[in-house]
Amino acid sequence: MKAMVSTSIFSLLFCLLIANASADSSAPDFQVVQADELKWMPVPDGLGAQFAVVRGNPTESGVYVIRVRFPAGVMDRPHRHSADRHVTVIEGNWFAGVGDEFDPESAQEITAGGYMFHPAGEAHWDGARDDSDAIVQIIGNGPVTTELSDSGEAMWIRIHD
Repeated sequence: MKAMVSTSIFSLLFCLLIANASADSSAPDFQVVQADELKWMPVPDGLGAQFAVVRGNPTESGVYVIRVRFPAGVMDRPHRHSADRHVTVIEGNWFAGVGDEFDPESAQEITAGGYMFHPAGEAHWDGARDDSDAIVQIIGNGPVTTELSDSGEAMWIRIHD
């Protein structure tokens, strides 16, 4: 009897999922953004770092998706964000560390396809520590702000050429 109830619930959920997928497929707000359509803009004082808004706006209410391109040897110093962020490495090897102490040699390497969760209010730092660029995709809910751990330092640093 228990197996029959589980099978029936699964069948019902599957039918609802199919029905919702069919209903959503005609929604007018689907969006496709090809990689070559992204508009890359320089990060102010970012030592060559760039960003592209894929969808939404991190300074406004709602979900946003952005990409950040870190040039080889460029990292950002310890900072925190006001809201959770989900980071996926799209290209290259990205290096990240946690806490207020900046130590590029101790950064964890995250390869293409890897993911890191940045909890709101927690210090971290990251970038392209090695000899190649890295691109990450960041998803979060806006509005979000960023605060340096040490406001007397520049946000971006070149650790090697």
